[in-house]
Amino acid sequence: MSKMFQKTNIIKVKEEAHPTEDLVAIDAKMKLVVNGNLLGKFYLSPDNLEDFTIGYLLDERYIHSMDDLKKITLESDSIQVGLKEQEHLKTDDLSCYDGWVHQDQPIPHVNALLKVEKNRIIDSYQLLIEKAEVWSKTGGTHVAALVSEDQFIVREDVSRHVAVDKVIGAGLKKGIEFSKSFIVCSGRIPPDRVVKLANVGIPIMVTKAAPTVEGLRIGEKAGITLIGFLRDGRFNIYTHPHRIIV
Repeated sequence: MSKMFQKTNIIKVKEEAHPTEDLVAIDAKMKLVVNGNLLGKFYLSPDNLEDFTIGYLLDERYIHSMDDLKKITLESDSIQVGLKEQEHLKTDDLSCYDGWVHQDQPIPHVNALLKVEKNRIIDSYQLLIEKAEVWSKTGGTHVAALVSEDQFIVREDVSRHVAVDKVIGAGLKKGIEFSKSFIVCSGRIPPDRVVKLANVGIPIMVTKAAPTVEGLRIGEKAGITLIGFLRDGRFNIYTHPHRIIV
């Protein structure tokens, strides 16, 4: 937790101005190096980096399971990964999360039979906010949770994409069955976030924010239920509403 924020001196202005201290979320630039090749550069929170690495490699389809990993070594400005195989390793499009870098990839279709009641959707988002410790202190992070029948895994990050990578990585480590789980998170629903869920078979994404048109197109094509504008006990279902029991 100490890696996620730090104190800084500020001047708070209301009726008068006075100096005080505030907590600010820490962001760092990290290189992801796989089998000696630079795979990407990321601005992220320097915490739970192993979860991020595993989740990113899984939901971007560089690995299929934990068995594909040989080792992960965390260095000051890089994450060094050894994979058993690298036949699918592509380094021509370095990922910085400035755009959707895998637009030409085939998108899996999620056929999960999971159904979730409306109240569970609402309660899960409320629990997400309650567990968002760094966000509550700084307001400077995104938060995501992987919700299964008996587990609620929360991760925070300055990047909304990395927050999702982290919970997916943590879920893989814990052996959670993705087809029987869903994600609640902060931030918009763009296509590169939806593709991550499709690639691991998670059937539902819930957020308080709005989707994009391309995000909805990918969600519809991939068979993923997308929910947005969750607030005050209500929400919008944009795609595949059959999974939500109202």
